[in-house]
Amino acid sequence: MIETFFAADLLNSSPALFSAFILGIAFGWCLEQAGFGSSKRLTGIFYFRDMSVMKVMFSAVITAMLGLLLLSRVGLVKPDSIFLPETIFGAQIIGGLLFGFGFAVGGWCPGTAAVGAVSGKFDAIVFLIGAMIGSMAFSESFVWLESYYNSGASGIRLVYAELGMSAGQFALALTGVAVFAFWISELIEVRFNFSKVAEKAHGLWIFSMTALIVATAVSAMPARSVAVGGRTEQKEIMAAIYEARDHITPVELAREMVVGQKKIVCVDVRSSDEYHEWHIPGARNFPPESIIAGLELYRNHDRIVLYSNGMVHPAQIWVLLKMNGFDNAFVLSEGLTGFREDVLKPVALRIEPLSAEQKNEIEKWRSFFLTSANAVGSNLYVR
Repeated sequence: MIETFFAADLLNSSPALFSAFILGIAFGWCLEQAGFGSSKRLTGIFYFRDMSVMKVMFSAVITAMLGLLLLSRVGLVKPDSIFLPETIFGAQIIGGLLFGFGFAVGGWCPGTAAVGAVSGKFDAIVFLIGAMIGSMAFSESFVWLESYYNSGASGIRLVYAELGMSAGQFALALTGVAVFAFWISELIEVRFNFSKVAEKAHGLWIFSMTALIVATAVSAMPARSVAVGGRTEQKEIMAAIYEARDHITPVELAREMVVGQKKIVCVDVRSSDEYHEWHIPGARNFPPESIIAGLELYRNHDRIVLYSNGMVHPAQIWVLLKMNGFDNAFVLSEGLTGFREDVLKPVALRIEPLSAEQKNEIEKWRSFFLTSANAVGSNLYVR
């Protein structure tokens, strides 16, 4: 089993930084070999003269995707050992537009600009200086931009889970899209001169067929994490229920999340509308038909906590997860109703006598769960 720096919590360690340095040099060399040390070649894609950016980047995407999926299927890499950034729709859409505008106008992106600067390109140096000034300006003005920065925060969302597909199915489909894009790119570069493409397409044929064969083989491989041998027996499920190992109380969950020492993912099994009205910060929400596939990423977390307004639906999904070998699944006792009363209810509205320590803990909970961007629009004691 390969343990990543992220999984081992060693991203700031010397070995991790040294590895990043070596990988950065290798990445820069690959970009230079691909011709990305020239802004003219990079911007050629905007004028449909040179589609190298499309071909190189798409090749890198499917190579990394199929490689990681293969390592996961043979059990060398755990899915949850790979860092995935959260999906923040508003901020990422705005950031993507700004990035694209800067790329089109400046002719560089941050990575290629570094390659160009090392190669002595003056425009790349100017671009990097501008990027650094922009980064400092963003940092200084973050206090005013924070609400926009968190706009549309939805936790970690997986495209294939949203589409109701398995990871293997999506990998095969994306590989097919990539192969199609490669051929279209070749045709665009020669102004749709089909005979010219046919003359020089031997390498493209080999690459296309190899990519599709590998994608088909990898997608057909069974996911080790849901193999029959890993399923939980019925008697074990019943034992977990009778021994109260199937649930976690709101107070226990709040304490563990505030401390932050365990890997915990909350799963909101309500409708999408209810989820977007308010949810526990960081909670995931999957379509019913893809919840098992979506939670594969969190199979090795300390806890997967299922919740709804009550406990019926989470309990049903808990059984399905246990049958598929998820030994880290729990149901939130009393659902959001209990969470509201036990965790979010203000001290002033509580009837029971509280010590100073208890009052302080409640205020910490409220600060943690209600000052998040996810709490905007909530009626769960936000005031």
